[in-house]
Parts: sequence; structure tokens; C-alpha cells
Amino acid sequence: MKTMRILVFGFALAASLVTSTVLAAVDSAFFASRVESGDIQGVDERLPDVPSIVELGGESSPGQHGGDLRLLMGKSKDIRLLVVYGYARLVGFDRDFELVPDILESYEAREGREFTLHLRPGHRWSDGHPFTSEDFRYFWEDVANDEDLSPFGPPRVLLVDGKAPIVEFPDERTIRYTWHKPNPNFLTALAGAGRPGELVGLVAEQLTFQ
Repeated sequence: MKTMRILVFGFALAASLVTSTVLAAVDSAFFASRVESGDIQGVDERLPDVPSIVELGGESSPGQHGGDLRLLMGKSKDIRLLVVYGYARLVGFDRDFELVPDILESYEAREGREFTLHLRPGHRWSDGHPFTSEDFRYFWEDVANDEDLSPFGPPRVLLVDGKAPIVEFPDERTIRYTWHKPNPNFLTALAGAGRPGELVGLVAEQLTFQ
């Protein structure tokens, strides 16, 4: 059986709002009927334990739920570009174009060749399943290094001089990538426009087969 799960990115895809001045989650009216019927949990239960908090400044102000998004797209399949406009990544660029955690709670870089990623506690997929390092392990061991599913091997950005990293999963919220030499493109690739984190197997829509 094929099922689809969507990652809840803190406030982004949960359709909630958390700011530095209004420390409360505001659910979207779009989900009201589903929450009332019990089909999905309330927004407070859908958020991670440590959600992303947006620091508003200058002329910025909280947005409003609803409305129309008008885009010029040539083909119906171009709807996939919506994930680009949403801009939710493991790490992302802030207003000063500095790399900061986004979906991740934090990360550490050492010598430009070792990167330790820390997931947010309580983060879940849309079906309520925990979002943990197991999702990364599944991609790395069962997809990227499976000759039938990935005949050309792992994504190129995960290779340095043609060599793959050592990937470790110390606990359910930690993933570590270690190369023999620096990989200066790793974090910027994760923050680039595209499907969220597809370079390490974290995608907005994860298909699972049972």
C-alpha cells in the first residue's frame, strides 16, 4: 500500500504562526473542520516541542491566513515549484544571507568536513509519525546506497573527490556526516532552492510502501 506523509515544518506547513511578539500558535481556518472532526490534531499538538520562532523587525508584520497565490506556470506539473516558494530547509539563509537552522533545531560544523545535525524534539510527519534520524538512515542505507534505486550512487554534493561520507546516527535526533576532506558545498546546497533537503533524503512528500 502506498501512503504519503508531509513533514510539518514547525509553523510553516502546520499553517500556524509563532512570532517573537505573539508567542501563541494560531491555526488556519482551512483546517478548522478537520480539527473539529478529529481527523487531525489541534495546532498546539501538531507543532514540534521547540518550534521555529520568527523575529519580526522593521516593517514586517504577521501575515494573514487565506487568499490567493497567483503564479505563471507553463505546465500542471510545475505546481511542484510551490515547495521552492515555501522555502523550508534543514538550514536556510536569514535576512543577512547567513546560514541558520530552519527545520533543524541546530547544527555544528567542524573543520568544514564534519557536520552534526540536530532535529527538533517532537517533530512529526502529517500522519503523526515521529520525524527522527531513522528517516535519514532509511534514505542513506536503503535508497542512496541501493544499486537498484540509485544506480549512480548518492547525490553528487555528498561526494568529495568521488568519495561518500561516513554517516552516523548517534540517537533519534542526531545525524552526522563526516568526509575525509572539507565539503564547502554541503550546507549551502541544503539551503538552496529545491525540494526541502532532498540531498540528504528529507523531502516534503515522503512515499512509503508497505
